[in-house]
Amino acid sequence: MIYLIRHGIAEAYSTSDFGRELTIEGKIKLKAAFLGFAEDFNSKNYKIYASSAVRTMQTAEILSDILKCDFETIDDLYNSSYEDFVRELPQDMDYIIVGHEPYISNLIYQMTGRNVIVSRGSIHKLEV
Repeated sequence: MIYLIRHGIAEAYSTSDFGRELTIEGKIKLKAAFLGFAEDFNSKNYKIYASSAVRTMQTAEILSDILKCDFETIDDLYNSSYEDFVRELPQDMDYIIVGHEPYISNLIYQMTGRNVIVSRGSIHKLEV
């Protein structure tokens, strides 16, 4: 199983797109969504990957605090297609990928043929 999570609401402006941080509202909404996610998430064998952009690392930190685990940052998740990354993941565990648009919706389309709206902070489950 792969869970795709778009980062939460971030600052509209910053000195760089890479450095944009989550807003207070973004953090509050993520925490509420992740508490609900944690209640239903029952995998014991999983890894969390996040883009190295500030807002995705902050999103992954909130999730990691709730799930009581670590996450790994992957530079390529910031500005490139996720398809190759996902195809290379071993099939013996579950994955949570915290990333960006349009890469999440493109991956969902490539793997399922479905067009979906990927809102900030949304969680999408893919069975592989």
